[in-house]
Amino acid sequence: MLKNKRLESRRKKISKDVELFVERSFDIVDRIHFILQKQGKEQKDLAKALGKTESEISKWMTGTHNFTMKTLTKIEAVLGEPILQTVKQDNAEVKQKKIEVTESVFSMPSSEKRTSLPMQFHTLFTGECEPRYYA
Repeated sequence: MLKNKRLESRRKKISKDVELFVERSFDIVDRIHFILQKQGKEQKDLAKALGKTESEISKWMTGTHNFTMKTLTKIEAVLGEPILQTVKQDNAEVKQKKIEVTESVFSMPSSEKRTSLPMQFHTLFTGECEPRYYA
């Protein structure tokens, strides 16, 4: 198959986040289509259940719509099946690095480098809201 050089050049410049966004968007639409088909429903049924127009649902289902979590949870509630699944971790499995805080200077135990404590950390650890700068 003959490939357009300009198009291929543009594809190579697409950032990873844009690639992932498009991929996830199509995954979501594919999942919704699958559930509708499995339940013997059509897009118009989804539109009616959500109180939307058929044309709006049709636009969503092109694969380029930026779904909000609120919209996705409404769709899940109407269809009675999950669209997205998250990975939950047990707190015992999560290992956190400890931060050593001394005189508003912190360091990671695995590093010899020391850095001035950013304002948000200074406020968090000391409760003081006025900016302080340490040399």
